[in-house]
Amino acid sequence: MIDKNLEEMKRQENEIRHHIHRQILGISDQRRSKETWHKILAGANPEAIANALSEQLTHFKYQEVPTCKHRNYCR
Repeated sequence: MIDKNLEEMKRQENEIRHHIHRQILGISDQRRSKETWHKILAGANPEAIANALSEQLTHFKYQEVPTCKHRNYCR
């Protein structure tokens, strides 16, 4: 039983990490992403959420990209 719970928690962590990555890459738009987050988080174990967020956001080098309101001034 413990192995099955551990497998499920790892599956949830992978699903969360995967969606974070897809959203940051712009593969998932805001509307679909919001729907996906509702689905993922509704059934996820809080420990799996915490593990996935801390691991994904710590081990990958995401950089903030400045938004450009005026295209002529963006580089």
